[in-house]
Amino acid sequence: MKFLKKRIIAVTAVSTILLSNAVFAEDLVLSIGSRGYGAAVGPALESFEAANPDIKVEWLKVSDVPSESRKLYVTSLMARSATPDVFSVDVIWPGEFAQRRWIAPIGEDFTEEELAQFNPSFMEAATVDGKIYGVPLYVDGTQFFYRSDLLEKYDLPVPKTWEEVIASSRTILDGENNPDLSGFVSMWAKIEGLFMNWLSFTYSNGATFFDENGNVTVNSPEAIEATQTMVDMLYKHKIVPESILNMRPDDARTLFQQGRAVFMMVQDFVYAPLSADDSPVKGKFDFTRNPYFAAHPDAPATAMGGFLLAVNANSEHRDAAVKLVKHMTSYESQLAAAVNESKSPGLMNVYDDASMQDNQVLQKFGKAYAAGVVRPSAGTGSAYPKVSDAMQVAITSALHQSKTVEEALNDAQATIEKLLDQ
Repeated sequence: MKFLKKRIIAVTAVSTILLSNAVFAEDLVLSIGSRGYGAAVGPALESFEAANPDIKVEWLKVSDVPSESRKLYVTSLMARSATPDVFSVDVIWPGEFAQRRWIAPIGEDFTEEELAQFNPSFMEAATVDGKIYGVPLYVDGTQFFYRSDLLEKYDLPVPKTWEEVIASSRTILDGENNPDLSGFVSMWAKIEGLFMNWLSFTYSNGATFFDENGNVTVNSPEAIEATQTMVDMLYKHKIVPESILNMRPDDARTLFQQGRAVFMMVQDFVYAPLSADDSPVKGKFDFTRNPYFAAHPDAPATAMGGFLLAVNANSEHRDAAVKLVKHMTSYESQLAAAVNESKSPGLMNVYDDASMQDNQVLQKFGKAYAAGVVRPSAGTGSAYPKVSDAMQVAITSALHQSKTVEEALNDAQATIEKLLDQ
């Protein structure tokens, strides 16, 4: 009997220990695409679990196509599901997700010094009604690509202003006398990329989407002037092809890669195919930050994309979830993702790390991201898709000359004001 009692006591003690461990152990679900940032996720989770043995993380791999992963998230969040605890959000989602109370504010879990290190335009996109709802994981954006061989041939400097882009384009087009060559190509089809283009043009002329009082200002004199420049590039200066009105990013990339364009402004993903061994322009191109108008040398011009990490407002493990966010967005994690997987960090000081010195491409990307412009999703919330569509309609009307620039932007102003008043 004594032996039996001792055995029962021992089993009870072991059971108590196991139960105690189970109570303190936490299981998190992280949702992020398997390709976009995928290769950097595994090492980050391994180091996180090693530092936090009481927290286990399940990686829910979702589509890297934003529209597809968004549908999955919306279905789950509308049902008030507690998982995923942490998920990646496109830079244009925080406004709507915060407004619908799908994601939790996490700014108070970071010090002011920590937050100050992140890309400022991304932090702007994550800030809704004064609260921070996401932290930058990795960034991308539009870049200005140019044919370095043609600039050298005509003894022209790399353009810094839109005025120089127009002048250099005309010089090269007149000199080459090649009907298949265009001065500038970009994504001017009626897509989200057109709105991004417009933001790059208008902000680089000193315009803003909202003024300091939160009023919509898409028809400001600066915005009208910049939009007119886009129209003039097509009809007056004739440096862009008419086909630009149907171009998406890869269409512009194809034309540039075939050697049929001098300048191009699209997202930075095109760098890889342009520099591939079989690319006709390999060794003949380079890139820099997007141009600005001569009167506004300090204006931001890089239309930003990329992803942040956010915490599900219904997560049952908020503190553990915040720990994971802080780990994956830490200096060490973002440096590892940059060095090993060439992912552009959301932390600006990572670009200055000694181990980044050999990656000149990422460093140049980083300089452009410092002059970033984000779409006005934080300030428009759930109305953003309709706001973006209204802008695409207006810009397209101006580019097709079915309306004057002023008429088109006045219409957009009225439409957006009505949307935001609802």
